[in-house]
Amino acid sequence: MRLLNQRKLAMRAAASALWLILSLQADAQDPPADETHAGHIPTISGGLGYIHNVSGGVTTLEPQINPVLLVPFGSHVLLESRTDFTGFFQRENQTSGPFKGKVFKTVEFAQIDWLAETHLIISAGRYLIPFGLYNERLQPIWIRNLQDPPIAATIGTRTSGSGNGIMYRGVAVQKPAYSVQYTAYFSTRSSINQLQSGRAAGGDTSIFFPRPHLEVGISYQRFLQGREINNVATYISWQPPSTSLDIKTEFDYCYNGYGYWFESAYHFQQLPIPPIFRRTQLVGRMQQFFPKHGGGNSLPRVDQQRVDFGLNYYLRDDLRFISSYGRTFSSQGNANIWNVGFTYRFLFPLWPGRTK
Repeated sequence: MRLLNQRKLAMRAAASALWLILSLQADAQDPPADETHAGHIPTISGGLGYIHNVSGGVTTLEPQINPVLLVPFGSHVLLESRTDFTGFFQRENQTSGPFKGKVFKTVEFAQIDWLAETHLIISAGRYLIPFGLYNERLQPIWIRNLQDPPIAATIGTRTSGSGNGIMYRGVAVQKPAYSVQYTAYFSTRSSINQLQSGRAAGGDTSIFFPRPHLEVGISYQRFLQGREINNVATYISWQPPSTSLDIKTEFDYCYNGYGYWFESAYHFQQLPIPPIFRRTQLVGRMQQFFPKHGGGNSLPRVDQQRVDFGLNYYLRDDLRFISSYGRTFSSQGNANIWNVGFTYRFLFPLWPGRTK
């Protein structure tokens, strides 16, 4: 009887976790009873990788691992956390001598999510700031197509890309032709080691059209410490149906400057070519940034343009080799940037369970 009860409890936890995850993905629909069975819960997920970077002739070795912990409590509460361990190693004299450096650890988020109802999730703790596309959606090493972030990625994400406080999010409207999502948050100021954050308030909203796979959104933030400034971002994400094309673009504006980036990626999986080449992905990105009031706050102080081209190869869905070349142009000098390496996506149950 004890074994039977344990199995029943495991199945209930698995079903609850799947329901919550579907809600987090803004499905905003109650899943049918026969679709709520999931596998091994709790889990440790995340990614790891290694990037060999050469920027302006200076080589940097960057191994990293980003474990993600997911623990459900009943059917309405989820604990989730992600920690970043990144090593930065350079030659002692930049271009000569032995490699030296250290590993940096950062808690990117550690939050409790409460599914209050199908249109509202309340999160408390440390969370990723939902500003624009990159910080919350594309930043993980196993997701981003190009390993270097956009120049304007620090707009709206001071001081660490994370906030400490409370966040509300959900789907305000769900229709067959479109859906509208919203996010609102408040973050307190923190100088605690590995838990730094700025005092800020803001929100994000977007409308998604399922038929063309098109999303259009806007983010706003008021930074509330030091010089109080407004940050704004508008973005578009489009994955045309029946193709392997992924297009994303964003415009960011703040007191210290403004800029845009445009990125497209195409996977060869649908092309009539030998299967070994269908695992290839071609990526391109162009961007510009224009400083205001002297720039600063992790933003360039002079006009800067950059183009990047990437070639990624997927050995499996969870393992890929990555490579890219970029060139920056500014009055301070032009430079070439090379990246090669690999990324791996992992998922492990904390204890065995049973799927159905």
